[in-house]
Amino acid sequence: MSGMSVGGLISGLDTNSIIAQLTALEQAKVTRELQKKENAENTLSKFKDLQTRLGNLAQKASILETMDRFNVFKATSNYDEYATISGKEGAMAGQYELVVNQLATTQKVASSKISAVNIPLVAADDWPAVFGDKDNITISFSKSEAGLKADPRKNEVDVVVSKGDTLRDIVNKINATEGIGVRASIMTMADGDNRLVLTAVDTGTKGFYIKDNAVESGDQKGLMEYLGILESSESDQIAKSSNALVTKKGEVATGENIFEDLNNPLHKIKEGDVLGIFLPTNKGDGSGGWVTFNLYDEDNKPKTIGTVLKEINDILKSPEVGATFTAELNKSGEIVLKGDLNSDQNFDSDSLKNVKIQIGTLSDPSTVVDGISNAENIFSEVKKDMGALASHNNFANVITEAQNAIYTIDGMAISSQSNNDDKTINGTVFTLKKESLPGMPPIKVSMELDKDALASNISAFIDEFNALIKFIDENAKATVKEETDPVTGKKTSKRETGVFSGDSNISSLRESLRQMMTGIIDELSSKTDSSGKKIDNGFSTVYSSISRLGITTQKDGSISVDRDKLMKALDADFEGVRRLFTSNWFSDTPGFSVGRHTKDAKTGVYEINIGSDGVGYLNGSTDPLSNIANIYTFNGISVEASGEGKAKITFVRGIASQIANFVENARDTVNGYFKQSEKTYQARIDSIQKRVEELQVRVDNYNARMTRQFAALERSMGNLQSQTANMMAALSSTMQYNRR
Repeated sequence: MSGMSVGGLISGLDTNSIIAQLTALEQAKVTRELQKKENAENTLSKFKDLQTRLGNLAQKASILETMDRFNVFKATSNYDEYATISGKEGAMAGQYELVVNQLATTQKVASSKISAVNIPLVAADDWPAVFGDKDNITISFSKSEAGLKADPRKNEVDVVVSKGDTLRDIVNKINATEGIGVRASIMTMADGDNRLVLTAVDTGTKGFYIKDNAVESGDQKGLMEYLGILESSESDQIAKSSNALVTKKGEVATGENIFEDLNNPLHKIKEGDVLGIFLPTNKGDGSGGWVTFNLYDEDNKPKTIGTVLKEINDILKSPEVGATFTAELNKSGEIVLKGDLNSDQNFDSDSLKNVKIQIGTLSDPSTVVDGISNAENIFSEVKKDMGALASHNNFANVITEAQNAIYTIDGMAISSQSNNDDKTINGTVFTLKKESLPGMPPIKVSMELDKDALASNISAFIDEFNALIKFIDENAKATVKEETDPVTGKKTSKRETGVFSGDSNISSLRESLRQMMTGIIDELSSKTDSSGKKIDNGFSTVYSSISRLGITTQKDGSISVDRDKLMKALDADFEGVRRLFTSNWFSDTPGFSVGRHTKDAKTGVYEINIGSDGVGYLNGSTDPLSNIANIYTFNGISVEASGEGKAKITFVRGIASQIANFVENARDTVNGYFKQSEKTYQARIDSIQKRVEELQVRVDNYNARMTRQFAALERSMGNLQSQTANMMAALSSTMQYNRR
């Protein structure tokens, strides 16, 4: 049988046993390496367990790491199918009564008929009219709110269209553009009747806008005009107010309402008030100023909004003014100017933002002659400001006209671009779901800070930290284990070390976590100058470390939470406790704020100086800061400035923010500690495995060599015995012959 051997038949030696014992001595080297590999694999397994535990800690930290996540509110609504309330950064407890009169809708427009989806959008004969002498054109679309929040440096994104692009191609290109404010689709009405449909990503009358390629000659038209999405006439433009006229009932104002019907509880409209339009370039006589319209007739009877709009349009159409546009109200109560705005210098791109439409009380009626005033300011009290005018596209085929949400908060009428209104009350989000039914009582919503739940979140964070530290310590300590020999009964002591014992990286990681958890947040501490005067950077608190909250370190390194002290701290200075845990900022000067920060943002107090030319400098440096649209960036921080001046901006990383950020950096797929350490451990295992394989080959070769050598010994001894027997037989035969 192959592999079977019987040793020592000739020599009398147990050669199999001898070979086995000699091989076992060599195999012990392999066994020692295998033990090293097992230890290394155990270390890697523990290290992966460590990663999981750190991830668990980071998850608990993420609940507390930002200002809005830190807040835990009890939100209630007696009609939650109609409206709800929630909190975000800066939220405050409150109770409100809502009436929902109109929900916000999205703008949706369509192209003219397109015969097929898989042939070029623009016929070859029409290429010169659309593309000029180019093969590609660029169309700019406004960004969505999410796109602007992700990158506020640019308001638009571009889509490049080629001559051969089909309807499907342009739909795919639009939908693949990150941050774009529209979604594109294809609507098939019938065979040969396909439409490009553009739907706004965000709700509200702000909708979206399109800037077509620059038209280089009178014979050239834009692609959106060619497709019938935009009106073909250049004389049709739209400018729209940013604020709306809403009645006391919280409904959109119409031409039938009088101005006294408007919801202005803090600024009631009365006899003598006027509506004024400020035209920065030409109010009709070649100079800038106000054109005013009385809200009451000669008998002091209130005029309707429709009457005043007619008066406005009559003057606009008069030979003295000669305007080529009219004013009207839309479905959201906004004033809309429609017509040839480009031909009026008041409404070009430079002047439009300076046009004002306001309702109020004249400071000196004598300065207004025949409804005209050259003054820059004519009101002693502005009772309704329609806000800045903004230009909008004039779409040819409107499927759905966008409208704003109109609702009341405690009787105050609100117009919101979104059904999730987070702008009216700081830190509070009203989510509107359905319009209130006639005769339905107000929707009562409330939001109360749930401090007990917040304390539980903090305690859970501390418990996860304790579990992690305990895991590291248990796997880093050395233990002495007693063993008893089963034969002799003799006891021996054996020292066993934990898998993390002597690992300086893990020791450093543990110390870093402990420092982050128990250290003082300097930026929150009160400071004084050399004279002992308190330095005011905008905010400070006594709760600049967790020890002030009743969270203390025990002898075994764990952290305990005194819940009663923690609850008292939340009652005494909620904002201070919140800043202790979160990433946050504060400023000593209004108009300066942090818009964004990256994971690499550096904490500290920064002195910013913005000159009248808009150039910004940091901490006295002469090197100007990067500046795009009054947003200044440095050290991973973007500061928004409303104007010139000096300010101290303090950026803080609280405890939870530090730990969440620390774990995120450790996980970095390129240079992170986890990635590098895993590579190190795996390289060690691979190296040992290679050594094991090499040693095993040596052992196998050694075993084979010993087997061959002992087999040769047996053969030699067998030959020797045979020769000896032959010789003895020959001697015996000779001796017998001689005796005869």
